[in-house]
Amino acid sequence: MIAQVISSLTLAFGAWMGLFAMLKPDWISRTVGLTPIEGHAEGPSEFRGTLGGLFFFSHLTTLVLLWYLDQMIAPIIVIPLAAAWAGSGIGRMLSIWRDEGTNTRQNWIWVGFELGFSALIILPFIMMLRLIHITG
Repeated sequence: MIAQVISSLTLAFGAWMGLFAMLKPDWISRTVGLTPIEGHAEGPSEFRGTLGGLFFFSHLTTLVLLWYLDQMIAPIIVIPLAAAWAGSGIGRMLSIWRDEGTNTRQNWIWVGFELGFSALIILPFIMMLRLIHITG
């Protein structure tokens, strides 16, 4: 139960980040350190859509299903989103390793954030596996 609460708080924070990014694309632009290309009006749409809508609805949907579904099925719901966060951290580490000038303190902070977020989201699944192993 505590794992589900921790995961839920993490998912709620992810949904909040997405909602805030949809409403304030300038905030997410500054947060991730990206600015739209001058003369291209699509920039704010990208921030609202990808870093806003995608984050908001993926985290919110996972959160709702985590509590709505049967307790032995629900933990499986977190796997895709946790994998996406882990993939983001791994992709960033690949960039640090391969791309010139990306081995920065800020990038390593984001790696920690992304991998940590993944670990917190997947907690209910890990606890379910542990329960099956103990009782099985």
